[in-house]
Amino acid sequence: MREIKSQPPIFDKSLVQQSFDLASSSYNQFTALQRTIGDHLLDQQTAPLTKRALDIGAGTGYLTKKLADAGGIEKLYALDIAPAMLQQTRLNIGSECDLALICADAENLPLADASIDSIYSNVAYQWCSDLAMAFAEARRVLQQQGSFAFSTFGEKTLFELKQAWCAADQAVHVNSFFDAKTLKQYLQTAGFNEVRVISEDIVMYYETPKQLMLDLKGMGAHNMNKGRNLGLTGVSGFKKMLAAYESMRTDKGIPATFQALYGYARK
Repeated sequence: MREIKSQPPIFDKSLVQQSFDLASSSYNQFTALQRTIGDHLLDQQTAPLTKRALDIGAGTGYLTKKLADAGGIEKLYALDIAPAMLQQTRLNIGSECDLALICADAENLPLADASIDSIYSNVAYQWCSDLAMAFAEARRVLQQQGSFAFSTFGEKTLFELKQAWCAADQAVHVNSFFDAKTLKQYLQTAGFNEVRVISEDIVMYYETPKQLMLDLKGMGAHNMNKGRNLGLTGVSGFKKMLAAYESMRTDKGIPATFQALYGYARK
């Protein structure tokens, strides 16, 4: 395995936990996109389900339940950094399967080496402050030949909103994400084999830019990048952003592109 080098922190992890705790009770109202990506993640998975599976960044348990309902898994672990999300997972899944809830960080998994047969994760790794460490941890807890399947957002995500904000100021208003090539490099550096990364652009349409921003807030997807404006954006700047985004309107509405990256690998 190649040496894993830590990357500079991208997100404030305490803000990530707080954001998703606050969003947990209403999260399912805003996650049609995440559910679609989760379905596509499983549809493109070629490895069979195994006895011990881990869902990293389980959220309210949509993917966890899909795994439980598929059958073949004897022990299922749902892990999330936000305690309130795990409470929703338990409510959504009930006691029908052997489910263990783990409140922990993907970059520091409280699991023994080689203790898991397969790992799944649906749009969670983009909130890691050190992706190299997170992938190293995933590999550590996997059995030899264990499978790793995850989805995350790519660099093209919300490019329209980023362009619109450029009309207002130079502050960072939208979270930044990795491209497919970089993601593949991280997996290979962590020591994974049979690595493949699939990209898919999903375009959502909104009546107004404000509706998009309310949806992002409901998802818990606040701007947590370094370089963000810590003060209030002025009315003038906000209006410039709205006008710039309005100029992109199509007959379907205001477009918002979400680039879904699907990663598959084996230990």
